[in-house]
Amino acid sequence: MATQFVKLADGTIVEAVVMTKAEANNVKRQPLVKVALEVLTGKNADLVAWLMEHQEGIESAFEAGTIKRVTKAERNKLTKALDELKEKMPLNFVSEHADAVLNSFRWPAVQRMTDEEKVVAARNTLVKLTEGDEDVAAWVMSNKDAILAAYQAGVEKRPVSSKATEALAAYQAKRKAEKEAAAAA
Repeated sequence: MATQFVKLADGTIVEAVVMTKAEANNVKRQPLVKVALEVLTGKNADLVAWLMEHQEGIESAFEAGTIKRVTKAERNKLTKALDELKEKMPLNFVSEHADAVLNSFRWPAVQRMTDEEKVVAARNTLVKLTEGDEDVAAWVMSNKDAILAAYQAGVEKRPVSSKATEALAAYQAKRKAEKEAAAAA
C-alpha cells in the first residue's frame, strides 16, 4: 500500500492510497464517472453519491446468476502468489501442495438462472442495498445499462486491429470450408 498523488481528469491533484496501477486509474476516472452519473440522474447529488458509494454492490447485483470462469490474469496472479509463498515458507502445507491448489482453483459454483430469476435476484439485492427503498431499486433496475455505462466512463477501449480482424475472418472461412468438406465426404 502506498500513498501517491494522482492528477484527476479535471486537473485537480489528490492524495490517494493505492495498491496498483488499476486502482490509481480508477481514482483518476472518478470525476468522469460522477459527471456521467449526474447527467443520468439530472444532477441529483444524493443519488449520485449513493451510486458512487455502492458501485461494487450494484455491479455485482447485475452479475447474479452469471457463471464466472477463472481468467488467465487471475490464474497468473495465483501462480505468482503461490511462488512467493513457496519462497517465503517452503515447509508450509500450501507450499508443498501449490500445484494441486493451482490446478483445482475454481470460482464457487453458481446455479444457472433464467433471465427472470436473474432480474428477481438483482432486484432483491438492490432493495437490500437501498435499505428497503423499492423506488430507488426500481429506478436502478430500469436504468441498468446507462448506470453500468456511466461506471465505465474514462475507460480507454483499445480498438481491435484490422490485422486481427482479417486473421479471424480467414480462420473462420477455413474452418467453414473444412466442415463443408467433411459433411460432403
